[in-house]
Amino acid sequence: MQRKFYIPFGEAPSQSIDYLLGIIYDARSVTLRLTEGISTEELHWQYAEGWNTVGALLSHIISCGHFFRIYFIENRELTEQEKTEIIPGLEMGEYIPELMTDQAIEYYAEKMKEATDLLIEAVMQLSEEEFHARRDGYDPETGCNLAWVLYHLAEDEVHHRGQISLIRKLYRHAQSA
Repeated sequence: MQRKFYIPFGEAPSQSIDYLLGIIYDARSVTLRLTEGISTEELHWQYAEGWNTVGALLSHIISCGHFFRIYFIENRELTEQEKTEIIPGLEMGEYIPELMTDQAIEYYAEKMKEATDLLIEAVMQLSEEEFHARRDGYDPETGCNLAWVLYHLAEDEVHHRGQISLIRKLYRHAQSA
């Protein structure tokens, strides 16, 4: 996914949707570039017991994309099958050992592309009114809208990308010691 330095306007139902999708696209392209070529060993290396791995953080990013699409855009609860697939990556914590697989980076890149494509497809089907409408969630008094949801999704990915960068530095340091 090549990074774009120009956000086009007029493709989505509103300019605010164009803008936020541009931010999501940019966050994802930088995450993919940061993890490109990472070895499977490094992807699943754990600094200490209970710590996140790069793979676990990528699983989290993927799961957030699916969860936010299903819960906030499709306005429905997760099915039992979706819970099985999404909850471990969404919550991490106790699921970290389960998220430490032998999957290669290509697996995660494909899953991130899938999550992004489904999210963008769902958002592009919304009207401007649906996009700006109040939804229950996060704040019981004010709720949220999809503008905030998309912003939070991008913010969360960028935050975890910082963790990925730190874990990669710790890995390289551990290998040189």
